Amino acid sequence: MNARLRSCCLALALVCCAPLLVRAQAAKVGKLPYVTFDVKKRQVRVDAESLAVEAPLEFFCVVVGGSEHETVLRTPAKPSDIQTALLALGLQPGKPVHYDEATKQWTPPKGPPLEIHLEWEKDGKTVSVPAYRTMRDVKTKKEMKPLHWVYTGSRVMDDGAFAADVNGYVVSIVNFEMTLIDIPEIASSSNETLEWERNPDVAPPAHVKVTMVIEPAVAKGK
Repeated sequence: MNARLRSCCLALALVCCAPLLVRAQAAKVGKLPYVTFDVKKRQVRVDAESLAVEAPLEFFCVVVGGSEHETVLRTPAKPSDIQTALLALGLQPGKPVHYDEATKQWTPPKGPPLEIHLEWEKDGKTVSVPAYRTMRDVKTKKEMKPLHWVYTGSRVMDDGAFAADVNGYVVSIVNFEMTLIDIPEIASSSNETLEWERNPDVAPPAHVKVTMVIEPAVAKGK
């Protein structure tokens, strides 16, 4: 994506969420459909539902009605509303995966690092686990190692639509140019290279109401 298009994307996002940003500065909290954010806590909370997909995954979270056959969670929240909440925290989107003509190589996604964990109720208590633990290696069955996602911010399409709202890509575990949140390394979406599946030992059962909690990653020692 060229610099002009990227600027337009960010400008559109800022314009769309400007009223919310003003309110957030005063109240420190904000609410959108299925999304809440707390500026002081630097936290975004997204309503979601767990799925029990038994196939290699490409996503951690998609919009309801999207690629539900290859994800851990689905959410009724609009990615543009999650974008608004992340912007309200003061985060600026980075850059999605792209092909660099100069080097003839793919450049991995970049952006502010994020931590994601899940919360749900079980036996009257709140369970909280890091998102990466809900996935495991397809072959070895070992849990995914700790990772930080990156806030890439999707992009605005030629018709003015926010791409992630169109395709429903919220959080990816393989690279997509139009996803809102991606992983910070090159990971192909080719079927033969998919390496992660749902971890039934950690992930909540199917159709459990969960909260996806998104926060800026904190450097160790701080």
